[in-house]
Amino acid sequence: MYGRVITNCIPKSSFFLFGPRQTGKTTILESLKPVLNINLLDPGIHLEFSKNPELLKKKIEGLDVKSGLVLIDEVQRVPLLLDVVQMMTGSLPDLHFALSGSSARKLRRGAANLLGGRAVVRSLHPLTMSELGGNFDIDRVLRFGSLPKIYSTAEHGDEDLAGDLLKSYVVTYLQEEIKSESLVRNLQGFQNFLEVAALQFGEQVNFSNIERDTLVSYSAVRDYYSILEDTMIGFFLPPFLRSRRKRMSHAPKFYFFDNGVTRAILGMHRSGVSPLERGRLWEQWFVQEVCRTNDYHRKEWKISFWRTSHGAEVDLVIERGREVLCAIEIKSGKTVSSGDLGGIASFRELYPHVKSYVVHGAGETLNLGGSTLLSAGAMLKKLVDEF
Repeated sequence: MYGRVITNCIPKSSFFLFGPRQTGKTTILESLKPVLNINLLDPGIHLEFSKNPELLKKKIEGLDVKSGLVLIDEVQRVPLLLDVVQMMTGSLPDLHFALSGSSARKLRRGAANLLGGRAVVRSLHPLTMSELGGNFDIDRVLRFGSLPKIYSTAEHGDEDLAGDLLKSYVVTYLQEEIKSESLVRNLQGFQNFLEVAALQFGEQVNFSNIERDTLVSYSAVRDYYSILEDTMIGFFLPPFLRSRRKRMSHAPKFYFFDNGVTRAILGMHRSGVSPLERGRLWEQWFVQEVCRTNDYHRKEWKISFWRTSHGAEVDLVIERGREVLCAIEIKSGKTVSSGDLGGIASFRELYPHVKSYVVHGAGETLNLGGSTLLSAGAMLKKLVDEF
């Protein structure tokens, strides 16, 4: 029911479409009317192709077609199929493949064949502000996130069901992505880690403190964060370290891919957003939006944050190549004073020629202390149009 930006940039060639579960990958790919649809989430189909990946070649030859689209859903579950895909793209150049999965990193870690440049990569995320259009509601996004089915359920007034779906998402993730794929030996330890990581989203990661809080080893904490990245449940935001490295804070931040899932991990999926939560959730949402914009519009930005050892901080610094394009401070409030802009003022002292912005909860555009204050929507549009 929502228009997706990614449909405008699906190539007329073979491609991977990566994204977390329930973002809508299958719906989008099935709308392309494939000549063959193989869903590896089906246990019977998964077993069939796991035993005999060459079966893919036989099924394609049985179609008696030399062009069209073949859809393989959740291809990471049988990585050896990619060898067959590469062979078929060589022998049938007009036959293209749409290959969905949870993560390119997961395939690479398993030394899977990523087709050597024969297939482009696209990523699908939860619904963006622009995709929701007039249906966008910031309070709903902060509370329930923007996975299509869950957002739609909450939008139609069934908040209890939306909460149930969020809880189910987390349980399914733990059972199917983590347990059934044998990604960790200690499921309870991973679950403890997941809750601590969710408590600390948007903060710089202190691996030693998390080791102490979760009672799992330092190396396990690092591995667990890698699992969150591999399954596209979250992502690191690195620090900007262009100059004065000795004065800079080096630890990365970690954000989750969806606010509703973050709150469900913490068991807060049935409650409203508290004032203490709102600012952090607002920041995470806007960082998500910038990362989604980067992917969908193929901007090739490098996105980071800036923080000194003395605590001066800017939430986002956006670069392309060696050029620093802009710095963005994120504020959820509807009013911003000069006292709120100490971090971006410190950044401007070092980088006076870099454009600086403050995203805030009000709608008006203002100028304060050399930085432009914009609404979230106006800032996202500016990023697309000007950077």
